[in-house]
Amino acid sequence: MQEASVHASAVNQAKGDHIPWGWVVITAVGLVVAVTLAAFVWVGIYSYLIHPGEDLSYYQNYAQFASPIVSVVVGIPVWFFACRWVGRKAGTRAVAMCLSAWLIVPVIDIPLSLLGQAKAYDWAMVALSNSTKLLAAYLGGRAALKYVLGMRRVSPE
Repeated sequence: MQEASVHASAVNQAKGDHIPWGWVVITAVGLVVAVTLAAFVWVGIYSYLIHPGEDLSYYQNYAQFASPIVSVVVGIPVWFFACRWVGRKAGTRAVAMCLSAWLIVPVIDIPLSLLGQAKAYDWAMVALSNSTKLLAAYLGGRAALKYVLGMRRVSPE
């Protein structure tokens, strides 16, 4: 009987040590949407509260300049905390899961930048944004892994 419970415990642990690919895709797409919405919100705040009364073209130019900066500033904590949370679903594969979610972002960003005929500033911001999100995803995955390993040490087997 005790052998059966040990086997069941090992199976339950192994079940949590895989990358749930559905969560990877949902995380990546959800975070891209969240950061994009943050840029829209910032431009709205800027145009209505901080600097109202300009022409539409002024705010369009401002959005092209400010949106990548918002992506970097908002992207770092959003990616860290989201990866820390969702990485726990992958067990000991938390870091790999978070880096897999990040890998989807350049797959989206680079073709869009190519289609948009990006200038040097745009490419620099894409590189900065993707590298900071990579770092945040990695650190979030490490935090998730630390949590998972700590919970396994505490839980009675």
